[in-house]
Amino acid sequence: MKNYKYILGSMLVVTVCCLMSCKKYFDPPLVFEKEEPQVITKDRKVLLISIDGLVGTELNNYVPTNIGKLLEHSKYTFEGMADANTKDAATWTTILSGKSSSKHGVTTNDFAIAEEDDDDIHDHNGTGVSTGYISLYQRLLESGRILKTLSITAWEPLDHNLFNLSDDNGAVASDEEVKVKAVDRIKNGEKDLGFTVVNFRDLNTEGMTGGFSMDNPNYKSTLDRIDGYVGEILAAVEQRKSYAGEDWLIVITSNHGGHDKGYGGATLEERKVPLILYNPNFVKRQFVAPPFTNGFKAKNGINGTITGTDASRYNLGTSGEYTIQLKLLIHQFGTLNPAIISKQGNTGNSDDGWSFIHNGGIGWRFKIKGTQVTFDKKFEVGKWYTLTARVYMDGSTRKVQVFTDGEMGAEGSLGTAQGTSTSNLNVGYSASYVGGTLIQSVKDVCIYNKALPVDYITNNYCKSPVDNQYKADMIGGWDLGDGVGARLKNNVAGAPDFMINGAYSWEFLQNDFCKLLTGSEKNPDELLLSAVDIAPQIFYWLNIKPAESWGLEGKVFLNAYETEFVGK
Repeated sequence: MKNYKYILGSMLVVTVCCLMSCKKYFDPPLVFEKEEPQVITKDRKVLLISIDGLVGTELNNYVPTNIGKLLEHSKYTFEGMADANTKDAATWTTILSGKSSSKHGVTTNDFAIAEEDDDDIHDHNGTGVSTGYISLYQRLLESGRILKTLSITAWEPLDHNLFNLSDDNGAVASDEEVKVKAVDRIKNGEKDLGFTVVNFRDLNTEGMTGGFSMDNPNYKSTLDRIDGYVGEILAAVEQRKSYAGEDWLIVITSNHGGHDKGYGGATLEERKVPLILYNPNFVKRQFVAPPFTNGFKAKNGINGTITGTDASRYNLGTSGEYTIQLKLLIHQFGTLNPAIISKQGNTGNSDDGWSFIHNGGIGWRFKIKGTQVTFDKKFEVGKWYTLTARVYMDGSTRKVQVFTDGEMGAEGSLGTAQGTSTSNLNVGYSASYVGGTLIQSVKDVCIYNKALPVDYITNNYCKSPVDNQYKADMIGGWDLGDGVGARLKNNVAGAPDFMINGAYSWEFLQNDFCKLLTGSEKNPDELLLSAVDIAPQIFYWLNIKPAESWGLEGKVFLNAYETEFVGK
């Protein structure tokens, strides 16, 4: 990625002309609209400190002194979510662009999006489903506001690729030098300093060496040392000559967590990070993450597929016992007969194979060839259901029982209906019968070569079926919540994985599989905060309204607490 330095002041006109002369430019010309200003009585500033590799749940177990003091006037969580791609470049780009890696396109540690295009000299146009990114620094420059920026790190690739538009940057040799420069520049810096980023890396190194845990004494002692650095930087803020007329938002977070001695995947240990937002006027409030799971929304053009001979192991034939179970969440209803999961050519016809299909919103049907059994309990949008088909032999007759949330709805004979086909195994939709406007998510798909006991199906539908007493009978088990990439891993050794097709994106989905909390049962402190939410808080605090074309994925939540700090 190329470096570009924008010079403000007397050279502004020249700079604008240069930008307009590029063959392509990422954003359309800016249009500034008059809008109602916030009641701001002081000069607002933002200080963002990232302690890379700080696991949120580990910080919850041990909070060092200076961070602990900040919590008394903070909105915070120990369960913030880093990007699903927890590599350093991907997570940092998410923090400073407000987009997830599936949108900004940085997925490796070299900050590259794609092969360089001579017609894209800004190197910010993504490929596939990604849309590229514009960094927060450039957005601040485009705002027309005179806000100086300061960015300090010991990691040269971060400085070169993301800090390159900062007014004051340049990689230093160590975390201690990061602290020294931060203290000096903040304490003695310009009055116009508006946005500062400070990055500490040593904790990440200790996590990779001895484990991302407070049980690792070096990890804990390194956090204590960095906490001391944080205390010195906070003191420097208060020692500024202009501090009495300033109003600072101080954000402390991490780009990712860690699991054992590594990171880069999408486990909760790798993704859970602290997100602390401090201002002396804030009333203390700790947020907890609601129950959630990774998932993707399947619809026309987006599904998971196992092809060819790999799919053949999930043929049901004309005899034998099986259990197929999954969890379903409907986001939007579609037409009659689209598939939930299918190994059948056309779910609207009597093709060989088997399917779970929708019954036009009035429940679902299990189908082998043209024989089908219906559970006609109506589905609701936004609620999880556990669907189970139990195929069993009653003497020489093969039958099926269908269950929704452990309740048996119907039973029927399958006769000699052919459950074998050459079709792919599809989850989410089947290309031969797509279902109109249907949007759904599927989780915890399990296929057993055994008819599980009815009482087990009835009493255990809420649980994840991947680890259970019948695991030895499982021939396919997919969480469908991998959280990154297109491969949906099979939990059965040697069995095939699903691959996602289409322009998918990973999302957080509510995962209280047994019931949805409503009304007074909801926890008022439940709020899922993610790395994409950092940029919107920064823009909000600096009184900059993002344009829709910026494509920010996060949300502003600080505005819900304006009575605590506006006009103070």
